[in-house]
Amino acid sequence: MQFGSMNYWAIPLAGVFGFHAHLLWLRILPAPKDVSDDVRRSLAVGAHAVMRQILVFILILVMAYVLAGAIGHLGPGQATTRNGVISAAILWAGFVATTSGVNGILAGQPARQVFMTIGRWFFVLVVESFCLGVLGA
Repeated sequence: MQFGSMNYWAIPLAGVFGFHAHLLWLRILPAPKDVSDDVRRSLAVGAHAVMRQILVFILILVMAYVLAGAIGHLGPGQATTRNGVISAAILWAGFVATTSGVNGILAGQPARQVFMTIGRWFFVLVVESFCLGVLGA
């Protein structure tokens, strides 16, 4: 599908930057001792951990594609970093933060872990949208 002014070279690059933002967040803000082992397992080494990170990368790539489509719907010439970050914030508030929050609450995670997860996805979306804006979505 072609939307407005989508740049198909920018999407995988935004996915790579988004994945690195995800890993950076997990390295800089390690999980506190009172949170579940899910976050710690995501950084473990081994075949299962590698497979999980490959799946995370694929999902972040899908996120970049959808974000590029949302930015592209603004019209030709509107794929700027400002419009990208605004679009990312709107999509994050409407879909990512709410879904991550509900999933964390229903899983019984501590509030700190829920907010860290929500913050991580905001960081990933902003990094992706900035990359898409610089390269013209």
